[in-house]
Amino acid sequence: MPSPTVSTEVAAELANDLVHVVKKLSALRHLRPRFHPAIDASAYPVLIALTRGDHRVSAIAASVHSDVSTVSRQVSHLVSAGVAEKVADPDDGRAQVVRLTAEGHDIRDQLATSRAQWFQSMLQGWTTDEVTEFTRYLSRFDQALTHELDQRNTTGKEDA
Repeated sequence: MPSPTVSTEVAAELANDLVHVVKKLSALRHLRPRFHPAIDASAYPVLIALTRGDHRVSAIAASVHSDVSTVSRQVSHLVSAGVAEKVADPDDGRAQVVRLTAEGHDIRDQLATSRAQWFQSMLQGWTTDEVTEFTRYLSRFDQALTHELDQRNTTGKEDA
C-alpha cells in the first residue's frame, strides 16, 4: 500500500465536511418539488441512469450503486407511473430492459434543468473558473471513490 500523502487530520476534516454536505444534499433533495406526483426523489438516479439508454435492472443497480431489489422496486413505481416501460431485451428475448417513455424523457429533462438552476443559484458569488476547478477536483474524488468501490467489490474487503 502506498504511503499516504495527506495527513490524518486533513483527511478527517474532509471526511467530516463530506458527511455534512451529503446530509444537507439529502435533506434538500427531499424538500424539492416533485416533477411527477408518483415519483419519489429517491428514484431520480434511476431516471438519470436511463438517460444512457435501455438497461436491465441489474445494470441500473450497478450504475447507481444500489441493490437490485431497491432498484427493481423503484423501476416498478416508474413503470406504474408511466414514465418507464419494460421491454424485451434485444440481445436476449428472455430478459427485459427498462427504458424511458416520452413522459419519462420530459421529466428527466425537467429534472436536469431544475437541478442545473438549483446549483446555479447555490453557486452565486462563485466565478466560472472556481466552479470549473471545483468540478475538476470533485471528478478526481469521484474517480477515487469509484476505484475504492471497485476494489471492495472485487475483494469483498470492508474497512470503514
